[in-house]
Amino acid sequence: MWLSSTSQFQCCIPCAASPPTMRIILLVLLFVPYLSTLAQLPSQDILSLLQFKKEIKIDPSGSIFNSWNEESIDFNGCPSSWYGIICSGNSVAGIVLNNLNLSANSDLSVFANLTMLITLSLSNNSISGQLSSSIGSLRKLQYLDVSNNLFSGSLPSEIGHLHSLKNLSLSGNAFSGPIPGSLGGLTSIQSIDLSSNSFSGALTMSPTKLIQLVSLDLSCNNLTGNIPAGLIRLQNLKMVDFHQNQFSNVITEGFFLLSTATYIDLSDNLLSRSSSSKGFLSGLSGSLQYLNLSKNKITGSLIEPGDLPLMGELKVLDLSHNQLSGELPAFQFAYALEVLRLRGNGFSGSLPSGLIKGDSLVLTELDLSSNNLS
Repeated sequence: MWLSSTSQFQCCIPCAASPPTMRIILLVLLFVPYLSTLAQLPSQDILSLLQFKKEIKIDPSGSIFNSWNEESIDFNGCPSSWYGIICSGNSVAGIVLNNLNLSANSDLSVFANLTMLITLSLSNNSISGQLSSSIGSLRKLQYLDVSNNLFSGSLPSEIGHLHSLKNLSLSGNAFSGPIPGSLGGLTSIQSIDLSSNSFSGALTMSPTKLIQLVSLDLSCNNLTGNIPAGLIRLQNLKMVDFHQNQFSNVITEGFFLLSTATYIDLSDNLLSRSSSSKGFLSGLSGSLQYLNLSKNKITGSLIEPGDLPLMGELKVLDLSHNQLSGELPAFQFAYALEVLRLRGNGFSGSLPSGLIKGDSLVLTELDLSSNNLS
């Protein structure tokens, strides 16, 4: 009997150890149905896009309302079938919703979690709001274009955290206040367009790190103070447009001389010129093809005896409505010149025959009106 009891006891040992094991097995079996459900939950990228859809009030074409819907979501990846969405792997890499006439109120903070976003382009819509500081969290962003919308308020300084940014276009909005100095830290930037806003105050951004900058457009704002000479002389800069502001630089002899830009428009400002023994044209860079300084307060002569201007590439020269004086040169040194506008100055003396006959020029437009020429 004793042996039998022992045998029974030994047979019961496995059964005594089984409840914990069975509980684990049961828990796993109970949890399995939920695993597939969890795998089908929308990604953070998709949730961000759906949140932006909620901020849209009017979508005339139905491009977003009709295609951005949960029924069309591929839960295991990026919603590449949605209008305007570009995918890279399982992440949203691009949002391109240009020219849709969308009406929305958004600060774009809904996109802050799109950590792989490279392109955000919402131009030519009616999106209003103030840009959120969270825009600075999009560290992989290379292209940001919200031009021609209804954005307003100041530009967050956090935009200077976008060190991968190559193109920034905020033109045609109602942004106001100073341009953040943090833009000077955009080491990868190639193009900046802040034109046609209400930015005011002086430029405080340092140009020293903008070594990749090719195009800079700050035109049609209310900017004041001086244009940093270092901006004009950036090595890769080719296009500068600051027209229709209130810049008040006193232009020195070397202001333009070291510039590699081919296009410079500083018209409709308050620029003046320091006294110099040389004519104005002697201070121009030989790389210039287009120069517009009309509607400023530039004084002095164009050229003095002994001056040798470097204007072999110049095609358009507009110095109209300034306070220039003296005699006109024949411009034989500007053999590529096509457009010459000197209207509304104080030039005197006779008209050089070379300008009339076109012996060495290919002029297609010549405006010398409202001067004192004979």
